[in-house]
Amino acid sequence: MSQLLRAPSVMDPENNSPLGGRSGHSSFLPSRRSPPNLEALVESLSRSYTSQIDTALSHHEYNFVLTDPRLPDHPIVFASEGFLRMSGYERHQVIGRNCRFLQGPDTDRGTVAEIRDAIREERACQVRILNYSKEGTPFWNLFHLAPVFASDGRVVHYVGVQTPIANELASVGTESCTVEDTPFRGEADEEDEAEPTTIAEAVKQKAALAVQRVTGELTQSSRVAGELVQKRCVAFSDCAANGVVNSSLMLSLTRIQQSLVLADSSLPDTPIVHASDVFCELTGYSREEVVGRNCRFLQGPDTDPDAVREIGEAIKAEKPCTVRILNYRKDKTPFWNHLHVAPVRGANGKVAYYVGVQLDVSSAEIPMRGDSLVAHAKQLSAVGVVRVAVRSLQGSGLRRTPSQS
Repeated sequence: MSQLLRAPSVMDPENNSPLGGRSGHSSFLPSRRSPPNLEALVESLSRSYTSQIDTALSHHEYNFVLTDPRLPDHPIVFASEGFLRMSGYERHQVIGRNCRFLQGPDTDRGTVAEIRDAIREERACQVRILNYSKEGTPFWNLFHLAPVFASDGRVVHYVGVQTPIANELASVGTESCTVEDTPFRGEADEEDEAEPTTIAEAVKQKAALAVQRVTGELTQSSRVAGELVQKRCVAFSDCAANGVVNSSLMLSLTRIQQSLVLADSSLPDTPIVHASDVFCELTGYSREEVVGRNCRFLQGPDTDPDAVREIGEAIKAEKPCTVRILNYRKDKTPFWNHLHVAPVRGANGKVAYYVGVQLDVSSAEIPMRGDSLVAHAKQLSAVGVVRVAVRSLQGSGLRRTPSQS
């Protein structure tokens, strides 16, 4: 796919929203993890769409990007020619980066939080935001975000359409909204309350039409007919129960640079629903070979049955446990695994997942001494990150939503 011939050498590191701080800003921190490689960026499109998707999207003159919440740091995987002209960046400076490089010193943090909330709740939103071109020139942008779903409820990509708006239309505050329901309104300045100004209806309709056409192009270009849809076919709250990892949770998981798996206890045989890149590197298995299987496939002829029994009893009792167990890689080579397994409860107090964090201690003469002890502390920290991410979701939205029980 020609749009993905070149990938950037660096990636923005901080928050998970598609809009964060500009890469040239003085407060910008160095990256803490590697960017997705070119193969992963290309595969983001090729695994979901037909080979003609690049040509199909290139026909649209809108300013838009596609982002993939399943990849680390939610990077851009496609950028239209209109977006490149608007922002002043070249394609290789955009692909693989989080959209936060469009932000600048006067971008409103509250607006960024509204976008982040929409991503966590996997819904569409429309906001007015101040962005910056490559040259540092600020411009007001009517930003329209919309998810594209798989038929099982997973978010495959987000479409972000940017519509520049005149300063006089952007000089008043606006309320964020879901695209399907609430009209996009403006609020009057305090000194001109009698004549409130709103963003022109034509601009709002242009943004909505662009999103509709781009998402329609994506669903029609699905590699499997009917696999992709513009609206979720299952309820948000049902996704976890069906073994679908929410995109907000996926973002949290990709930040954890350790070997771990997430297993869904609500499904038969407690299958793995997520495996980290480090886990795949440790075991030699690809993610596709791991997801959907029970963790027992790592066991082998010399695995201690007592250790296996201890893990099973802990899961049955919904309690954490730590064991030293002999596991096997895909190539059948054994390794000693200091495994920590812990239940992860949702906001309702029920176990939603089990997380297993692996630590290779094969070369340690006395396991859990020195550096290994520090590594075990990192295992516990990883479990804490997963717990916070899972508990932040409740029902159809975030935990801050009042409970109905």
